[in-house]
Amino acid sequence: MNSAPLFLALRYLRPTRSFISVITVISMLGVMLGVGVLVFVMSVFSGWQREFRQMLIGFEPHAMVQPMNSRDDAPKSPDWRELRKTLAARPEVVSAVPVAEGVVVVENEGNLQGVSVIGMADEADNGLLQKLRKHLKEGKFDLQGDSIVLSDKFAREIGAKIGDTLVVHAADSVNQFIRQVREIPEDTEEKKRAEALDNVTVLSKDLTLVATLRADTAGLRGYVPLHIAQEFFNLESNVSGIELELKDPDNAEPLMDAIYRSSGIPETWGWRTWVQEHGMMLESVENQRTMMWFLLLFIMLVAAICVMNTTITVTVKKRREIGILTALGTRAWQIIAIFVSQAGIVALFGVVAGLGGGFFFLGIRNWLRDQIATLTGRDIFPQDIYFLSSIPAHTNLGDLLTICTTAVALCLMAALVPAWFAARVDPAVALRDGG
Repeated sequence: MNSAPLFLALRYLRPTRSFISVITVISMLGVMLGVGVLVFVMSVFSGWQREFRQMLIGFEPHAMVQPMNSRDDAPKSPDWRELRKTLAARPEVVSAVPVAEGVVVVENEGNLQGVSVIGMADEADNGLLQKLRKHLKEGKFDLQGDSIVLSDKFAREIGAKIGDTLVVHAADSVNQFIRQVREIPEDTEEKKRAEALDNVTVLSKDLTLVATLRADTAGLRGYVPLHIAQEFFNLESNVSGIELELKDPDNAEPLMDAIYRSSGIPETWGWRTWVQEHGMMLESVENQRTMMWFLLLFIMLVAAICVMNTTITVTVKKRREIGILTALGTRAWQIIAIFVSQAGIVALFGVVAGLGGGFFFLGIRNWLRDQIATLTGRDIFPQDIYFLSSIPAHTNLGDLLTICTTAVALCLMAALVPAWFAARVDPAVALRDGG
């Protein structure tokens, strides 16, 4: 008798040319759609989150130690060279590199555009330089002469090619130039105005574009030799900070906090990590993933309602058979088990079909993107926003188990209510009405 509920559930699901068969197929398609969409969307979001983190680790400094504006009564800050040696000697640190960072204005054939740059020395133990060279698209990453390295996207925007000489202006001196020009009265005589303009200067240098990096994997930042950046940013022999490459970049924040608390970093110096630098973006990705999960869960709820409708229809159509089973001594839980088993079978078939459909569309996701872009004229995954040239995907086993378990559980719960009412029917009434 224990196998009787499953036997009857399979019997009721047997294909027939009836309304019950149609709504059973619709219920199965609903479950398949819900599972397939969830698998596809969650895999894309997980892939984007994973690739974005790897991309940041691949070109961002893992951590930066920077001098802070100290008070007059604060203890004297140690020389950055001493601090660099101390940090480089730590076992968790791969390399410690002095850098100068800021914004410059790059000019080429009348095209001017600002860009954030990092100045650093071309040294053999420069861990940041070594990982940046992996993103090289064209040219040679060389920071030993009057050179500059830009992203391929930025180079295209200003019309620059490898070997071109670019005029690079210090952003601060450009701002100062604008302020000084505005301070010249408009009613000043032409000769005096010309003399005043002659006294206004902009710090500029001619730098050769020696290499371009892939913007989709290395960002839009530019790179120049350390001594040039120090001149641009009025640092003299000082630096903006010391860039650290860590053995475990995912553990950057607790590690830097531990170093600071152990007095490995002076009180007059602060620190930041790649997670802090892009924390808002990383949090935004996680929030979007969570919100998408809850929104797509409604598709699963609709599928569960379809299963409930199927169970209601079956219990109404099989009312006389339920009465006979009850009169023969079948217990209420066995009647419930028949229709819950039926819903479970529908859910399982729907889940399997949904998994297959979801993985199929994941396999052709970039082809679909190209087709949609061709038809609509819009890129649904623009590189400028997502920093990736192709749609990533990564399927977590935990996500799959959650999706499948949720689908089956919702379907079983949806079938439980009508099955419970069917088990409570009076045999005499059911036989009379069914007759």
